[in-house]
Amino acid sequence: MILEALDITKEYRISGRKVFSALQGVSMSLGEGEVLGIVGESGSGKTTLSEIAGGLQKPTSGKVLFQGEDISLLRGDKRREYRRSVQFVFQSPRESMNPYFSIRRILSEPLSVNFPKMGRKERDKRIEETLEKVGMDPSSTLSFFPSHFSGGQSQRIAIARALLLEPKVIICDECTSALDVSLEAQIINLLSSLKRETGVAMVFISHDIALTRYISDRIMVLKDGKTVEEGDTEVVMEKPKSEYTRMLLENSFL
Repeated sequence: MILEALDITKEYRISGRKVFSALQGVSMSLGEGEVLGIVGESGSGKTTLSEIAGGLQKPTSGKVLFQGEDISLLRGDKRREYRRSVQFVFQSPRESMNPYFSIRRILSEPLSVNFPKMGRKERDKRIEETLEKVGMDPSSTLSFFPSHFSGGQSQRIAIARALLLEPKVIICDECTSALDVSLEAQIINLLSSLKRETGVAMVFISHDIALTRYISDRIMVLKDGKTVEEGDTEVVMEKPKSEYTRMLLENSFL
């Protein structure tokens, strides 16, 4: 497995001594080139789990393994490799982009930070090729600012930024939920084609289990910080074991 979260518990203190448990002994695993769909209603723990797996939060207990190594013990080059290798695409791409920076600068910065010896020509070439991969024309993109682009275009740029570092894992956290149905389908198709072309593994987080079906190899269902079901996508969709999963399916098809 390339990424594993083992027996993860996450607790938050609220109003002094009161404790809220966002995750209660949850485990997940992601194989190379695999897409794991994590579904559940708001507050189920999906984002918390993904942020712990991606190193944005620390668990209260449990551990995360990247290529078999505990990420809490990684130092130096290994820590930097993990940071490069696990990238995020968030729900609201514009909020993760500096509105005062051009797209060229937004895409150049991660390359400059992670590959300081990369020359400008090589950097520009990689940026242009990556934009083309996600269906954006570099000549009408790089000199503009985030506010010039639609939601679907902004998400394509965000995906390009994640791909620039040639990650092994991309975590997509509700990356289509702010889009209309037609744009949602475009982004799903784009992610599916990128998976085939690059072999990148993905964690795809959504409240919509039907949508998750179109991209995921396996589906994991969370409710109130616990795993209620997990299995191959078609098995979960056709023969759900949990009443909660059946409820998600019924609501999704309305």
